[in-house]
Amino acid sequence: MASVFEVLRRAENGLYIKEHDFDMKLFKTTSGLVKEHGIKFNKDLAVAKDDKMADSIFEAGLRLATEMGMFSTDTSRIIEFSEQELLQALRLAPQEMVLGLGKDARVLRARRFGDGYPMIVCGGCPGTPLPEELFLPVMMSYAREPLIDLLIPGSLTKIEGMDVTTGGPLEIRACRQEMIWVREALERSGRPGLHIYAAGESSATELGTLAICNDRYMRTSDSHMIPVLSELKTDNKRLSRVMTGYEYPAFTTSLINPIIGGFGGGPEGAAIVLAAAIMLATAAYRVDMHCLHPIHNKYISVSTKQAMWVDSVVGRAFARNAPVALLADAWTTAGAGTQEILYETAALAIAQETSALHTDSLGATNGVYPNCSGLEARFFGEVAHAVFEQKLGPEEANDLVLRLFALYEHGFEDPNLGMPFPEVYDVKLIEPKAAWLDTYERTKDAIAQMGVDFR
Repeated sequence: MASVFEVLRRAENGLYIKEHDFDMKLFKTTSGLVKEHGIKFNKDLAVAKDDKMADSIFEAGLRLATEMGMFSTDTSRIIEFSEQELLQALRLAPQEMVLGLGKDARVLRARRFGDGYPMIVCGGCPGTPLPEELFLPVMMSYAREPLIDLLIPGSLTKIEGMDVTTGGPLEIRACRQEMIWVREALERSGRPGLHIYAAGESSATELGTLAICNDRYMRTSDSHMIPVLSELKTDNKRLSRVMTGYEYPAFTTSLINPIIGGFGGGPEGAAIVLAAAIMLATAAYRVDMHCLHPIHNKYISVSTKQAMWVDSVVGRAFARNAPVALLADAWTTAGAGTQEILYETAALAIAQETSALHTDSLGATNGVYPNCSGLEARFFGEVAHAVFEQKLGPEEANDLVLRLFALYEHGFEDPNLGMPFPEVYDVKLIEPKAAWLDTYERTKDAIAQMGVDFR
């Protein structure tokens, strides 16, 4: 495998190409691979079931990663990897890791079909801008949910009344304050050792990660995130995070956002791009796990049929060919306090659990508004565990997901953004208010009647 220093050398000395030319080559190469392998998205499928197609996407992803490499936007050079290097990186990727400490520790596994292990449920509101006065109670609402195995923070956009600007000094303070309050939320909830996933959500640069590499903030049992820029790109800020992870032994996760309708093309091409990005991030970043977040170019949410299928078919591809730890984002268009968010939550939980994935949090309103709470995360965990115990196959899962999709798809054009945290939770008691709890119970009953056995 290429060392971190060899990756940096390739970023400086690799083949020169203009970014526009790289994008055009990506589009042409991906389109050719879609046709060559006969990959076709079926609008009646949100949960993939075709093993042959999943294998083809893995093969196409390997071809794309080998032919394209990873583009550095700072140097306009390509970080190239051979097929052997990519496959070796996948072989050496961790198959199990213990996240967190003591009684709160959880084992995250590279999932395989029929391995007998349920998904790991990550709760929180990643990237969601939270007011300073609400940050702690919001995080406590997640920490108190026993089905949550990992906790991901929200973001602080103001400190001492001042805006947190990218690359500025308050970015450092925001990330440190974020971690102090998340740790307090865990301690006050009786779960001090729970893994904090993707620590430093208040920062868009390497400053935040560097600022929290200390046991007071990000413990070595926690993790930080290294994004892959869309599509198949990186820069010095991302590579600086790689170097930080090289010297500070916390866990690392990639963040991959293939754009459905972007340079990769439709969902078929986006799936190939996602597969290639997983391979490249494993080789270039040496991450322990990956966060999958396919973005619909119009609706953003990952609860569209196209985005759920992309996650599902890629989950199937890697579970069959090269298992690595994959966590799929579960971002919804709707917000807390609505039935729509619970329908979206259930659809995502079913699709991800039956596709050999873990989940990487539930981001209400696509992380735009602070209309989020721990209750919808509880619901995600309940649905995911129920369908695992039922051993739902892909066809049954797909039928359920499509029925749920019909109940919330209107929200893509006219989203029900729900209510801010103080309107759905008692801020002092950190408990859901009666109206939100009633909506949750009624919706749970309705989904149980569809066939989800919550026993």
